[in-house]
Amino acid sequence: MVMKEADYADRIILALRAKYQSKQEESKPLSEDLMIGSNRIPLHREKLFEGECSVMLPETLRDMEYLDSMVKYRNQNRPKIIKTDINRDATITFDLLPITDREESADVTVKMDEIRDNMKKVWKQNVFYDKGEVQANGLVVAWMDFRTFCIDGSLYSMLFIFQTETQMVLGNFHCSFPKYDIWKPAILKILTTIQVSE
Repeated sequence: MVMKEADYADRIILALRAKYQSKQEESKPLSEDLMIGSNRIPLHREKLFEGECSVMLPETLRDMEYLDSMVKYRNQNRPKIIKTDINRDATITFDLLPITDREESADVTVKMDEIRDNMKKVWKQNVFYDKGEVQANGLVVAWMDFRTFCIDGSLYSMLFIFQTETQMVLGNFHCSFPKYDIWKPAILKILTTIQVSE
């Protein structure tokens, strides 16, 4: 009985250490690598949409194979850029939103609120969590996160949106729900690395 209590105490200590390290990482500026869970993953700058913008991404996220993307995103309107890890568990996508004349100078936070409101009307089973903004080199990136349910479990998803010189970019990160606490702080940090070409 005493041994089980000691094991439990050890697990608590390890969990608290991991949480402490995670909090320390949040305050550090992003460099060549990033803590994702207990692993330090190298980053590289990925150019998007013919260099119109770029972002630092973990080297573990690679282009999804075309056939895999057709299976995972059955709609013809699948995102233009899809990056995923080797297990296809953590995925980040980027797509361009059409901009009307009315929206040309639209606030990305207002646009994200519209998307959130529309999603709540359509997908009533989703559980919506936080929303906010991060600053990326003077650029505002609006985001929101939620839990969605599927046949074999649930997914954590974070949508984000930002404006380039000519386009509005909609991004989506998703992973299996049990890993959201590992990925959420990492993705928020990654969003601060977005750069827009002039």
